[in-house]
Formats: sequence, C-alpha cells, structure tokens
Amino acid sequence: MSAGTGIERLEAQPDGTERRARLFAVRVVNYVTNEVISHVPSFRLRHLWYRAVLGAQIGQGAGIHLGCYLWFYSPRQVRRDGLRIGAFTRINRGCCLDARGSITLGDNVSISRDTMILTAYHQPDDPGFAVASRPVVIEDHVWIGARAMIMPGVRVGRGSVVAAGAVVTRDVAPLTIVAGMPARPIGTRPDAATWYDIDQPLPLFE
Repeated sequence: MSAGTGIERLEAQPDGTERRARLFAVRVVNYVTNEVISHVPSFRLRHLWYRAVLGAQIGQGAGIHLGCYLWFYSPRQVRRDGLRIGAFTRINRGCCLDARGSITLGDNVSISRDTMILTAYHQPDDPGFAVASRPVVIEDHVWIGARAMIMPGVRVGRGSVVAAGAVVTRDVAPLTIVAGMPARPIGTRPDAATWYDIDQPLPLFE
C-alpha cells in the first residue's frame, strides 16, 4: 500500500462518517415526525414541528389532523422544494403528503381522510428505475373525497371536486367533478359553490 493511498483513505473516513451521521439524523427526524408528532393530540404542537423542523408553510386556520404521513428525503429538501398549505385548508386523518417534490395546497381546500398526494415516481424507461418528482398544485376551494389519489404533476383547478376513491392522473379543470380510475369528468359545479370558507376555529385538542 502506498503512503498516498493510506492518506486518501484516512481523509475519506470523516466524509463517510459524516454521511452516515446525516442519514441517521434524517431517519430520526422522519421517525419522530411520522410515528410520534403525527399522533400528538394537539394541532399547535404538530404544526410547530412541521414549521420549525420541516420548513412547511402552513396558513392561518389550516389543520393537519392526526395520523398524517409526511414523506420526505430531508428537512433541507422540503424547504427547497416547498410544502405550502393555504389558509383554512383541512387535511384529515390518515392522509399521505409526498413532500419529496413540491406540494402547493390553496386556501379552503378540504382533503378527506386516507387521501394520498404523490409527487415522486419511478421512471419506467430508466434502466436503473430512477426516482423523479413532479409538483402537485391543488387550487383554492377544492374538495377531495376519502381515499382519493392525486398523482405526480397534477394540477386540480379551483372549486373542483375529486370523488372518493378516484385516481387523478391528469389536470382537473376548475369547477369540474371527477371520479373513477383513472378519474374522468362527470359533472360541473356552479361558480357560487366556491364562495364558502372553512373558517371554524380548530379545537384545542385533536
């Protein structure tokens, strides 16, 4: 073994140790976020963690209910790509927010329980099945039914409705009602239907 090779290995060791330490720290944050914080029965404490640790932007009166899973690579990545939740938007129990890519939720959005919003996907044409991400945008006054799935790259237009169990694979026009797998338009809503505000205060504990 040459002296140069030995020095290179010694210099490389701290880098490897640092990478492992960072990976461990991210895993700890992920575990605490999804196995501890998401089950704390207090909106205030949960939102404090999501804002301070993950960098999520949560608007006035918004609520992330118990048992929601936040999927992310690291807090730094969430801050870079953005997780934005508008005012008075409600994300009900058991939902999954895939923040490995950018998620933008408008104001007064109602997301029913067990809904999945996905941003990351495997590229089927890539030999290594590489992971990529595409942003999801859900505009103001959208209602999403229970156990719906919003796929990467989708924009759900203002005032639209996604029926329970629907799988949304393409953009939804404003004021459109979609249902099915994959979701197809089945109706429209009057524009006045988007004037409501989810302005009830959150309970002290949940």
